[in-house]
Amino acid sequence: MLLLLRQDGRYERFGDSYLGKEGHMGLKRKPPPGNVRRVAAIGGNLRYTITSKANETIQCESFQERKVTLLFDRDPTIHAYRSQPERFSFVDSQGIARTYVPDFMVWRVDGEVEIHEVTLAARRDQPRLREREAAARRMCQERGWRYVVHTEESLPQATEEANLLALHRYRPSAYAHPAVTRAAQECLHERGSLAFQQLSSALTQQLGLPTPTVVSALCHLLWHGMLVADLRHQLIFHDAAPRANLLVWLPTGGPTP
Repeated sequence: MLLLLRQDGRYERFGDSYLGKEGHMGLKRKPPPGNVRRVAAIGGNLRYTITSKANETIQCESFQERKVTLLFDRDPTIHAYRSQPERFSFVDSQGIARTYVPDFMVWRVDGEVEIHEVTLAARRDQPRLREREAAARRMCQERGWRYVVHTEESLPQATEEANLLALHRYRPSAYAHPAVTRAAQECLHERGSLAFQQLSSALTQQLGLPTPTVVSALCHLLWHGMLVADLRHQLIFHDAAPRANLLVWLPTGGPTP
């Protein structure tokens, strides 16, 4: 069962046959290009695909992995990433040959390469997984790569997760509006911080644009970090509209009292 977030902050459930643009697993016999395997069904976990910012098909094996892809897509230092990227081989402490496919490979704009694994915090204490992690770290170090482990404790919590999912739809450049960007930056440079709703109303009047156009353009700026809000503690939307008391500001500054 897949949970999708509505603009009002509530979740809707969709079955495995959901055919939306994103979220449809569409499990085929072959994995997506560059993936060495298809994700597996383990204990009723969520399985579905998304499209990355580099326009690659990415497999997610859990909703925790979906959270990581949101962070990847929003991080301007990440050029591209891939799921199920490679099969690592190693020998465990008992002399048994093992294989391990990490969750993601990440390419950063500065040329750095990283392997990312998503797991539960409690599982990291299991001897088998400790050996696997040690082997993966060793192989990454030999290649000059970085190995990163994410758990439910380090990933976005409920409020931030809901906000990122709500903003994700505004990622495409089709929502960018140069006039809104310029006017928002000028306004916030002068004011320091402003309520989202107040800013959108002011720009709607100033630019003579429809409110949905302005709101979408501001959400596009929030997703790409050109505007900042406290996404961890307050939902952006309430009843399908921006919250009246949600403050936004420029990334170079901070909220003013």
